[in-house]
Amino acid sequence: MGALKQYMKPKWWLTGVGAIFTLLMLLTYAEIMNAAEAGWGADYTANDAFYEKAWAATYLVIAIICVVSGQFVEGRSQAILAMTIGAGNILNFILVYLAAGDLEYAFTQEPVNAAPPMVMAAGLLLSGYLHLDD
Repeated sequence: MGALKQYMKPKWWLTGVGAIFTLLMLLTYAEIMNAAEAGWGADYTANDAFYEKAWAATYLVIAIICVVSGQFVEGRSQAILAMTIGAGNILNFILVYLAAGDLEYAFTQEPVNAAPPMVMAAGLLLSGYLHLDD
């Protein structure tokens, strides 16, 4: 357990996950990564593009909160933030998958698409849990 706790520090999980998502959300919002086409196919609409940008803008805020929490919050408060952000993202993914139903939205059709963000969310949750007493 000691080795796991050593590598699961909330500071680094919050900072790392936040930095990755900040970059990805900026690339999505700037349409450098065309999430609308990836999600809805080549015949995507302006509404599809808007919703992808809105989704990116919302997650950008969460990503920035992760980075700030990793750099400027310490101890139990940081652990609680890591757990809250991790658990919140897990809940969000579950709700999105339930809501998607049979929309044929590419990001929810293949469970492998959720694997990287779910691993990061689980890492945040676990890192916070392991350091609650710090």
